[in-house]
Amino acid sequence: MKDGRQLSFHERWGLTAAALKVLLTALRRYLGIHLYGIYAREMEMPSATVPAMPGFIFRMFELSAAEDLIARSTREELGMSAEFIRSALAKGDVCDAVIRDGEVVSYSWSAFTPTRDDGGVFVGFGNRYRYGYKAYTLPAYRGQHLQRVNKPMRDRYCLETRGRTHTIAFISIDNRPSIRMTTSLGYQRAGFAGYISLGPLFIPFRTGGARAQGFYFFMPAKPRHEAGSRLAG
Repeated sequence: MKDGRQLSFHERWGLTAAALKVLLTALRRYLGIHLYGIYAREMEMPSATVPAMPGFIFRMFELSAAEDLIARSTREELGMSAEFIRSALAKGDVCDAVIRDGEVVSYSWSAFTPTRDDGGVFVGFGNRYRYGYKAYTLPAYRGQHLQRVNKPMRDRYCLETRGRTHTIAFISIDNRPSIRMTTSLGYQRAGFAGYISLGPLFIPFRTGGARAQGFYFFMPAKPRHEAGSRLAG
């Protein structure tokens, strides 16, 4: 029997999922159509401290600890450059990380203001939300539910320190692994949103469910990290 990590997408998720992935890849490449599911959940104040996991340390990194996070994130596969870390933390984002033997092995990022995504497109969301993005776990540590164990610490920080009561994220509708992980953390799909980006053309769209969460994509005239005046209510 093959190890799950060695299975092809088709073998792991089935023919329908594989066909959807091919279709959406073609739509993005040739027509500039990007379509995402919007996932949200209400945060609750944890009743206990983060469960102990021998050998692992859970930590929130803010701007004051930027150089420490950089020093612990030297593995190229983590996908976090020093420039990205400094820029994101300076914007007010935070990184919750799982550390083993002094190095980051799993992490996710939280934003509290509109945030730039790929291709200069920005993500906006209601002011009660923490926006989750850029999460990754090294392959050797997958299956240990590190993000799930880390969730109470992140929720406590967002509620107590940042005054946010809900968390929101978007995932391409063909990204089965991320959808599965996100729903396992208690998120529910609230709607859909996306955009058409083709040359100078940019047309955002969203369903009523995404609108109710204040979630939207936009393209500012001059890309910048902070665009508070564009926040949806």
